[in-house]
Amino acid sequence: HPAPVAKSALASVPASGRRRALLIGINYKGTRAALRGCVNDAKQMKQLLIQHGFPNDSSHMVVLTDEDKRNRPYLPTRANILKALQWLVQGVSEGDVLFFHFSGHGAQVPDKTGHEADGYNETILPLDYQSGGQIADDILWGSLVFPLPSGVRLTALMDCCHSGTGLDLPYECNIRSRAGQAQWKDDVNPAHSAGDVLLFSGCEDSQTSADAYDQYQAGGAMTQSFIKAYQENSMATYPAFMASIHRHLQRRGFKQRPQLTTSQTFDVRSRIFSFVDGIEPNRNPRIGRMKKRHIRAGRANNGNSGLNDILFGVGTVAVGMAFLDMLF
Repeated sequence: HPAPVAKSALASVPASGRRRALLIGINYKGTRAALRGCVNDAKQMKQLLIQHGFPNDSSHMVVLTDEDKRNRPYLPTRANILKALQWLVQGVSEGDVLFFHFSGHGAQVPDKTGHEADGYNETILPLDYQSGGQIADDILWGSLVFPLPSGVRLTALMDCCHSGTGLDLPYECNIRSRAGQAQWKDDVNPAHSAGDVLLFSGCEDSQTSADAYDQYQAGGAMTQSFIKAYQENSMATYPAFMASIHRHLQRRGFKQRPQLTTSQTFDVRSRIFSFVDGIEPNRNPRIGRMKKRHIRAGRANNGNSGLNDILFGVGTVAVGMAFLDMLF
């Protein structure tokens, strides 16, 4: 059962100066599911973070790609990703700033717990998804979001299909214009946490895998649009920043709007998007998963049999739950 927590003061939390980042880019080279731009996305995101104060060393930044398959500890396998998630959040405290980036394939699997509004869990696909399994949003929330104490900031960018609620955050922010008209939508069965978590994604949960597969043949559109928007204006309000991302997506020929989901609500008109400043304290009165209504699980494959055949062949991929006690 969710545990009650006291409301925090409304003032922003001062940054501690401690910063850590996990960047994952998977091209699935040599497979039927091969992509082209994802490793490059991780490299470019690394350079952007370094330019804005993230230390360039393995104690503060871990990059997992499949560019060099001989470098086994840093291949984006399921086991390595789960270990890296543990590393990212280990020992964090108030004022710390984290960044998580994933560029690769995403998918959906039926949600048998009855929590998901659309009946599906969103997933990311590690390099070894055919043998190791996918990583569901429930696992990402439990590994990345729930462990964070109040006053810790996590910014996440997920450039994959079905990524709209890829971290199971409870609040969706629909920003209607640059002027800042915004509507907050609460999840039907919210998963509340104490940290300050923001997820930027390029695809709604309902976007088909085939659409997103076409997107990646052209390169990681969301990552590239995010980087360009930040380089143009590193002091933009959230409405201006989201509008800039959308504009760059349109220039690349993509119709989808960028999505923003969060763990805390806030005034989007006054808050400046920053990698390292403006940390929001916890304002959620209760922490944990709350089930208000049971929702029937979605159908397997969800009509996306074309890309599913490419990704999974004729079989299905089981989601493993192995406990990993090794850390970087």
